[in-house]
Amino acid sequence: MPATSPANSRGTLAALMQALDGPEPIVILPHDNPDPDSLACAAALKWLADELLDKDAQIALGGIVGRAENRAMLTYLNINLVPVGDLDLHGAHVVLVDTQPGRPNNSLPEGVVPTAVIDHHPAYGTYPGVPYLDLREQYGATSTIVPEYVRESKLTPEPKIATALFYGIWAETQDLGRESTPADIEAAHFLYPYANKRRLSKIENARVPRGYFRGFRDGIDRAVLYDRVVVSILGEVQYPDMVAEVADFLLRLDQVEWAAAIGIFDGSLHCSLRTTEREVNAGDILQRVLGSRSAGGHDQIAGGRIAVGDDPAARDRAAAMVRDRLLAALGVENAAGQPLV
Repeated sequence: MPATSPANSRGTLAALMQALDGPEPIVILPHDNPDPDSLACAAALKWLADELLDKDAQIALGGIVGRAENRAMLTYLNINLVPVGDLDLHGAHVVLVDTQPGRPNNSLPEGVVPTAVIDHHPAYGTYPGVPYLDLREQYGATSTIVPEYVRESKLTPEPKIATALFYGIWAETQDLGRESTPADIEAAHFLYPYANKRRLSKIENARVPRGYFRGFRDGIDRAVLYDRVVVSILGEVQYPDMVAEVADFLLRLDQVEWAAAIGIFDGSLHCSLRTTEREVNAGDILQRVLGSRSAGGHDQIAGGRIAVGDDPAARDRAAAMVRDRLLAALGVENAAGQPLV
């Protein structure tokens, strides 16, 4: 599919299937530590490839699936993942989902050009060698794009696929309340009648281990207020998504406009930034803090990671540096910090 402007590229099912046709295997690669949005899209694209091309695509996993709701999706919706290291992506049709080439949040091997890129984040490059681009930053979720393919196919959505996509939209937009658009609402309305409500409830109310509560306790204990910003430096976390969960939770504090959580996992510092502001872009702010290649996001939600190694002192310095740079970027570097509790 030719696309002269990646920021406005809009694909079709026919063009995607044409790009993926042929003898090459299909590997669908979400971003590392995939969330419901990316998992749902990967599962739906695998289903479409099977139905329309009679090809059994594989979904590759970079990182881990740590959050309870995300693990529940795999269990109740029968989504099978294969570690990316067990797959040969050279010579395969690689479909990048909810991420883009050259971003640090995916495990696309260097030198491998994907066949397709489907994402709702702003375009981070021009990607002239990619045959198929569907980048719609005006959508609140990548799971809003893929139902349009399903509708084009004239297939009746399989209940598990509809459930996955509905939950992908629901989780990404926080119940259609965060950065949702008419397209997100329309897609959710289309999917809901086909979704399995019992399995959806099981996913939304997934059981959590004791470590989950320890993580939240640490996040609250370590949260510090700086004027209209709350920041929590978590230290080592059990899984990367805990950083985002704490940031989402802290934004509920009625006296702040910005919430950030910083944690360490597997030698990398992860930072999640959330805001109630609509005039400032959280993704732009975090890119200024971590670097344009190490972060990304939207108006109200952003995330990124940088390598920090294994030395505890170096990790502490890196976390403090990110906090200080973030506060400076938000214009509150001179505010005296106060413990949240």
